[in-house]
Amino acid sequence: MGGILCFVFCALLYTVSVDAAFGNCDIDSNCPDNAQCDSPECECQEGFDEIDLPGITIDGQAATVCIDLGICSPFDNEVDDCGENGQCAIIQDEHGLYKAVCKCEYGYNGKFCDEVIKTTITPYSTAGTTKKPKPWILLGGGAILLAVLAGGAAVAASSYG
Repeated sequence: MGGILCFVFCALLYTVSVDAAFGNCDIDSNCPDNAQCDSPECECQEGFDEIDLPGITIDGQAATVCIDLGICSPFDNEVDDCGENGQCAIIQDEHGLYKAVCKCEYGYNGKFCDEVIKTTITPYSTAGTTKKPKPWILLGGGAILLAVLAGGAAVAASSYG
């Protein structure tokens, strides 16, 4: 599924026309939504991006639509849509629609990457609490050590006798 989405998205980016006009028209109704006829071609209205739909043709020509991608556009040739701390990126939202958002550099946040993320450093103490060992653990460990030593002594004594 991810491969298909990538293919469609890459095809959308690849087929974006750099020309601001498309199709043939003599009146506005011959143009897609959010476009107007600027004889003899359609032109997207301000704030809308022209995108050719991959694999869809009308009368042998690529079907072109004018859509509002969101707060920024990677197609408008403006590098400052997201300020100096971000870059415009196209994502697919939870409804499967593509939109453009500002992808912020580390340390910045906000719609246009203009908010500095404030981090607070919490000092930590290297002096931890020391737990006193339980006396029965020490006795148990001591008893095992004595048993090992006694066993070793018994083996040593039997080898000389």
